[in-house]
Amino acid sequence: GDQEREKSHFLFNTEHGHIGDFPLLHSNNLMAWSVDFRVSDNLPFHEDQVGLTMDFLTVTAAIVVLTLVVVYYYVVSRTTTNTSPWPKDKQSHAYTRKVIPNYKEVRGGLHSLDYLTPAGGITTIYDITGFVSRHGNEFTAYCIDWEQEVVVLIRLLDGVDLKRHPFLRDAMRQNAAEVLCIPLAQLQAVADTIADDVAHVEEVFVYISARCGSTLLTRLVESTSVAQAASEPDVLSDISVAVQRLRSQNGQTSAAPPSLSAALSTEEDIVVLLRNVVTLLNYNLVTSGPRRRSVIFYKLSNEVLLVADLLSRAFPAAKAIFMYRNGLEVLESFQRLTFRHKYVPYVVTRLAVRLGFFRYGSLLPDYMRCLGDDPKFSTLRYRGTLMFYYATYWAGAMQCAAELQNKHRGHFFHVVLNYTAIANDKEKTFRLLMRKLGVNWSPGEPGEDRMKMEKALVEDSQAGSNASARTTTPGEKWVKDESSPWCGHWEREYVREACRHAGNDISGPDFVFPGSIL
Repeated sequence: GDQEREKSHFLFNTEHGHIGDFPLLHSNNLMAWSVDFRVSDNLPFHEDQVGLTMDFLTVTAAIVVLTLVVVYYYVVSRTTTNTSPWPKDKQSHAYTRKVIPNYKEVRGGLHSLDYLTPAGGITTIYDITGFVSRHGNEFTAYCIDWEQEVVVLIRLLDGVDLKRHPFLRDAMRQNAAEVLCIPLAQLQAVADTIADDVAHVEEVFVYISARCGSTLLTRLVESTSVAQAASEPDVLSDISVAVQRLRSQNGQTSAAPPSLSAALSTEEDIVVLLRNVVTLLNYNLVTSGPRRRSVIFYKLSNEVLLVADLLSRAFPAAKAIFMYRNGLEVLESFQRLTFRHKYVPYVVTRLAVRLGFFRYGSLLPDYMRCLGDDPKFSTLRYRGTLMFYYATYWAGAMQCAAELQNKHRGHFFHVVLNYTAIANDKEKTFRLLMRKLGVNWSPGEPGEDRMKMEKALVEDSQAGSNASARTTTPGEKWVKDESSPWCGHWEREYVREACRHAGNDISGPDFVFPGSIL
């Protein structure tokens, strides 16, 4: 009875703010974490340590509570029946319908008609080409409704500046006055009607690895007199996700609905759809603004890399940029955004992932999962978790970019920009990028608004959106995050493992593309 009972005690000490491979935000130089599985007396702390003790039951309880919350949310979201006020079958005619703006923050998937509330009945349009000739420049392409087989465009409330918000989709949702739905079968005729009006437009497609300074680029572009930017139009992401679903329907994703197969049956069908949708975007952007800037930068979400080769076939004269960032930094940026800079929930969630409990990445929207749902990632550890989808979102995009660069060196890419360059010297990097693209622009020329440029250089480019982990107040100044890193050796090795599953081109999170602006 006097024998000391068996203990299993793990004590991790560090002088560098890490507990094993758990990094800590700290104000002291020495910290300790004790995860204690004890059946007898307490083990003492060393006197020169600041003790941070988490009893095994406490950790278990935290994981259970977190899991129950997620399960509850999942069950409610899946079992709640929502009756949509929008048609759910194929439309043979175009129509318009007044709507009420939706100011609520949307953290779900790609935007759709279901985010908008109708304010009246449907008005059928029998002469859609005539309607577009008279009113087409009032509407901006918003999304694709695959059930109705229509492209959805939005007319904004009077006096609204579409470019004030960091992201195109949110600006449209929050300021929508009316929708115009054009059947895919009539889209070619509509595009032909406006083609001459946008023939002079020069497109620049900005492909990204996420969290890499691309929103800042769009704000800088908008501050010039010669070019404009559209940040992450969901209508192109809709096509990209649909194409990936078709490509993966024999893998682990669900079979694509018939409407996708009909609209995207061949690569040429996809090329035509991409060309027509971008033509609609060009038409509104060029003809609705007072400056009529004809160089348009389209900043695209990661998943659009999946159709980048087809987009280049639709617009062979367009320029292509790839912006990327260190994979570990991207992973950490996503985690800080998810947990709103609260470190303890991240640690608990990470521990749950490593213990095999927390596999609710399926709650992420389609566009965040479509790269990770590729069968090549089917044997990657922790499948279905947030960690899995964040890592594959980056690794999949980087591999796509590498393959595009290898196969189409003449087009991919005209500029490759590493995040470090724009983080270290925003203005210098932007000037270099514009020069490499051949855009005729000089900040000292008459007509350039130097104050607007200065504002873009100092403000948080994502402030006012849910993509900013720091602030939801528009116009706030950007402040460099000086806190200790969250991600360490374990996350680094996991990203490296994701790279191995993605392909043979990306060696790890520190990979640098040849010819990058650094």
